[in-house]
Amino acid sequence: MKRYCFTLLLLLVSLNIFSQDKPSFIGINAGTSIPVGKFHGNELPEGGFAQTGFNASLEGAWFFKTWMGVGASAGTSIQPVDVGSLGYEKMKENPFLNALIIRSDPYLSFSLYTGLYFNVPLAGKFSFTAKAAGGILYAQTPYQLYKAEYELIGKNWYEISSAGDFEGSFVAGAGVSYDLNNYMALALNSEFTFNECDFNFSSPDGTVRTDQQVIAFINLNLGVILKLNPLQQ
Repeated sequence: MKRYCFTLLLLLVSLNIFSQDKPSFIGINAGTSIPVGKFHGNELPEGGFAQTGFNASLEGAWFFKTWMGVGASAGTSIQPVDVGSLGYEKMKENPFLNALIIRSDPYLSFSLYTGLYFNVPLAGKFSFTAKAAGGILYAQTPYQLYKAEYELIGKNWYEISSAGDFEGSFVAGAGVSYDLNNYMALALNSEFTFNECDFNFSSPDGTVRTDQQVIAFINLNLGVILKLNPLQQ
């Protein structure tokens, strides 16, 4: 990830000399990551029980026209697990379960995208921005520790290991930017991605089980933009 980000930065700076009077940029974004659909669902077996978390990304684009360019982004998202709802559903599913406590890590995802970027000036110093990009998403399920108490059996602790999957992914985004000066701008961005991942889990006897899980979320973030070719105003 570090090597990719450094290469992206060098590429965009080198392309600056060919982007006169065009809104080429590099930017840093951070904000909330909101799970949607089955990923946010609180019902077994398809619900992911994911809650609103955090996202951050580095992106940049070179504009070959005043309104359209090509760019790339690298980002990460973190969504915690609603262990209260998950435990309740587990107890509903098993009538012999008297008590259950769950400790869980969050969901993690890392993404690399390349695609088209758009910029349309609005009133004053405001501009409308948008993007459509494709790439790779790596998603990782949380490690979970279950402290269960069963009827007649008593206490039984067990764990579910973390699993990961690489998937081809698509992201669409839109936002608004505000020019602070000729060199910097602030941006309010939103983006959406939907992915169907296959996670492989291995049991102690060597059996491999594949669970399908939807990883879908909306990122809402605030960004700081550094213009590679400051426009004279």
